[in-house]
Amino acid sequence: MPAIEKIFRAHSRRLQLVYDRMPSGVQNALTAARGWSLARNRYAPTMYAFLEELRSHEHWTREEVKAHQLRALQRVAEHASKTVPFYAALPPVELNSLEDLAKFPVLAREQVRQAGDALLSKSVSDGERVRVGTTGTTGASLKIAYSPRVAQRNWAFRMRQLGWMGIQPLSPRVTFFGSRVAPPQRTAPPYWTYNSPERQLLMSSFHLSEKTAQDYIECLQRHSGEMLEGFPSVLGIMADLILHRQTSVPMRAVFTDGEPLYPFLRAKIEKAFNARVYDTYGNTEICGLIQECEHNQMHLIPEFGYLEILDEDNRPAPPGQEGYFVWTALINDVMPLIRYRIGDRGCWQPEGQCLCGRAFPTVVPTITRDSDLLSCPDGRILSPRTVNQLLKYSSSFRFCQFVQTGPERVIVRAVPSNGNSHRDLASVQENLQKLLGTQMTVDTEVAPEPIVRAGGKIPLIVQKRAS
Repeated sequence: MPAIEKIFRAHSRRLQLVYDRMPSGVQNALTAARGWSLARNRYAPTMYAFLEELRSHEHWTREEVKAHQLRALQRVAEHASKTVPFYAALPPVELNSLEDLAKFPVLAREQVRQAGDALLSKSVSDGERVRVGTTGTTGASLKIAYSPRVAQRNWAFRMRQLGWMGIQPLSPRVTFFGSRVAPPQRTAPPYWTYNSPERQLLMSSFHLSEKTAQDYIECLQRHSGEMLEGFPSVLGIMADLILHRQTSVPMRAVFTDGEPLYPFLRAKIEKAFNARVYDTYGNTEICGLIQECEHNQMHLIPEFGYLEILDEDNRPAPPGQEGYFVWTALINDVMPLIRYRIGDRGCWQPEGQCLCGRAFPTVVPTITRDSDLLSCPDGRILSPRTVNQLLKYSSSFRFCQFVQTGPERVIVRAVPSNGNSHRDLASVQENLQKLLGTQMTVDTEVAPEPIVRAGGKIPLIVQKRAS
C-alpha cells in the first residue's frame, strides 16, 4: 500500500479536521494527492490483466459458472482451514459439490463481530491489511479487513460493469457518496472538490438544500454528459431539487450503490438526469456482488462471491421466495467469510436467458433497511447514507437509529452489544451535533430493541415529527 494511503487511513479523523480548515484550492490539492495514491492501485497493470480475464468469462455457460464456483469454494475452504484461526478450529470439510458447502455453519453478523481477528488469515501481514468499518443494514459497526490486492480486484469488477455500458476506465465522473469533501459549516460554494488523477468531481452530500440547489445545478451543468454515481437517496434528493425547478441535467449514465434503489427513486433520478440508472448491490465485507446489466437485470457476479438464499431454518429458498442472503467470499483472502448471513434479503429469479447473453444467475435484492430523511432547520436534507458515516467508528452497538421528534430535535437511539456503548453513544452525539449545528438539539437514548417497521425493515432515520 502506498505510504500516503497508510498515513491517511491511520489518521483519517485528524486529517479531516486539517482538511476542513484549508481553503478550497488546498483541498483540491489534498484530494488529488489521495486520488493519486488510490489510482496507483486501482489502475495498475495487474488490475487491467484481471479485468481482461473477467471479460473472458462473460461467454460462460451455466455449467461453466457452477464449475468455476466449486473450484473457487474449494480454494477458499482450504485456505481458511490452513490460515484462519476460526476455521482451523472447526472439523475439516471436504467439498466435492456445491451442496457440500452446507457442512459449514452459517455465521451471523454478531458472531463475526465477536470473532474479530480470529477471522483474519495469518498468510497476510498486519502491515498489508486494510481495516475499515461498516454499519451494514443495522446501524451496528463491524470491523472488516482486506488488502490492496483485494481492493484492486474489487475495482476490476466495477470496471467490467462500466464496460457493459460502453464506459472505459478513467472516464470523467461525478460522485455523490459519503466523503466529507466540504466542511459542515460552509455556507457558500464550492461544495465539491476535484480528484484530478481519476478525473472525478466529488460533491458533498452534506450541503444539499433549497438554498444551495442552484449552486449544485450549475456545477453539474458544467459536467453534463459525464458519468454520475452515488447513493440512491442522495441522488434522489438532488433529483428533487432539479425537478422542482422544472429542468434537467443530462448525464451519460447513472450508477447507484450502497442502498436500496426503489422504483420511485429510479424514476425521478432518470428523469432529472435524462439517463438510465444501473444499480449495484455490494458490501464492505467484500463477500458478495450483484450488478445490473445493460438490460436492467440484476446479476449475481459468480467470480466475486457464492450466494445461498436461505429461509429462517437455513434451508434453500426456491426461486421467487424471499430469503436471507448467505455469502461466501471468493476474492477476499484476508478475511474469507464462509456462509456469512449478512442480514440482507432477496430472491432468485426463475432461470431464463437474459437479453445481455450472460449466464450469470439473476437475483432480486430486497434488503432490510428502510429509512426516512433528516430535515435541518437551515434547509439541508440529509440522507440515511450521509448520517450513516457517523457510525463507522462505533463498535459497541447492535443497532443504532436516528429519531427526529421535532424540527429541532433528534435522538440517537442505540441498542448496545457491550459495555462501551455509552462512550460510543456520546461520540456519535458529539459528531452529529457538529454536523447539524447549534439550531438542533441532539439527545441520546439506550433501548432494548430497534424500531422495526412492517416487513421487518429497520430504518436508520425515523421521522416522528408532529404534523
